[in-house]
Amino acid sequence: MLLKNPKQILCIALAVTLAALSGSALAMDLNMPVGVTPMSHDVYDLHMYAFWMCVGIGVVVFSLIIISMIWHRKAAGHKAAQFHENTLLEVIWTIIPFIILIALAIPAARVLVKMTNTSDPDLTIKIEGYQWKWQYDYLQQGFSYFSMLAADSNAARQLDSKINPFSVPHYLRDVDHPMVVPTGKKIRLLITANDVIHSWYVPDFAFKMDAIPGFVNQGWIEVDQPGTYRGGCTELCGRGHAFMPVVVVAESPADYQKWLAAMRASNGVYINPHTLQAENYGSPVAYAPPQLNFVTPSMPAAAATGAVPSTPGPGAAAAPAFTPAAAGPVTKAATAAPEKTWTMASAMARGKKVFDDNCAACHMSDGKGNAAMGVPAIAGGPLPNGPLAAHISLVLHGKGIMPAWGNALSDADLAAVITFERNSFGNHGGGLVQPADIARAKTAH
Repeated sequence: MLLKNPKQILCIALAVTLAALSGSALAMDLNMPVGVTPMSHDVYDLHMYAFWMCVGIGVVVFSLIIISMIWHRKAAGHKAAQFHENTLLEVIWTIIPFIILIALAIPAARVLVKMTNTSDPDLTIKIEGYQWKWQYDYLQQGFSYFSMLAADSNAARQLDSKINPFSVPHYLRDVDHPMVVPTGKKIRLLITANDVIHSWYVPDFAFKMDAIPGFVNQGWIEVDQPGTYRGGCTELCGRGHAFMPVVVVAESPADYQKWLAAMRASNGVYINPHTLQAENYGSPVAYAPPQLNFVTPSMPAAAATGAVPSTPGPGAAAAPAFTPAAAGPVTKAATAAPEKTWTMASAMARGKKVFDDNCAACHMSDGKGNAAMGVPAIAGGPLPNGPLAAHISLVLHGKGIMPAWGNALSDADLAAVITFERNSFGNHGGGLVQPADIARAKTAH
């Protein structure tokens, strides 16, 4: 019989396997997600269009190979054809790939043009990458805050933490302060970075864009349905690269306006969009160096200066009034928001936490620095044992690989961490720095 030869059976089995794998890729979670934005739908449709075109090409090519191997093999008495420079054949196999490329290029170009059209947005958010966190700046609303790895994930990832990562919900994929957006609105994203190249990526949005220091890249999203969507940085940005996830919470327009009103009234306290309760003191900031203030024609003056407007912006008038007191109980950290001065004990306690969360990654938890990275020691170093003004200036404005923390932390946190550095690790610089000292230093600059 025709299929008595084991090689023939193997070839047919291989062809059947390839076809089965193509189908299973669609049935299993191996395919691209459909997504929750109009752009993600377009990208998915383009992906499936190219996928089926490739499947068709594969079926034709492998069918011809299998037919040749089975029915035109040497064992069946066939001899290889001897021909050369067949002009018609060469024209055919040049025209067919050209047609295939054109068929792929036209819909791809259409999607790319739509993807880059950021005109007429309903909302603009500036996203800035840091080692290793994100800052979300709501330009028209006049506030910004930082998004860092969630505390439970951060605790579990530590060496010898003895915490089972599988016991932590969304391990390394959760943050303390997610970005909050309304559904059904076109949102323009301005993406940049403060130190090294990062990349902001959310698979469900089919959105990925590099954050490059000194450049501002633009894109847009429009989320179809409420939910929590997760992604991360997809550019190797240092040893903390795996610990700067992206989380976006999409709320209905009405719920988003409630959150917006709460953020405006929170007086420096981040508001959880799910509970409208205050959380984690010190995240929203108003200070920013002039080069980081992006002004658009439709943006109120308060947004350009970093001030929080006294009245809600357009569309927010219907939102219910909100005060932090009405939000329910707040965390211990949040209660520090209205504090005007630090005591030495409270500054040292807060400063240690700020140092561990933000500075220890480079300066090490023992303050001895990292010579391999070119990071100087805090312990016994000249800065915390020298003039206070120089210490404040360096922390605020940065130098070299040292980031400018004046745009990353609140005045109270900056005062606390400088106090901690000058009075810990055996340092003798001393002094109790107050938030007012930081505010004066920013004004002087």
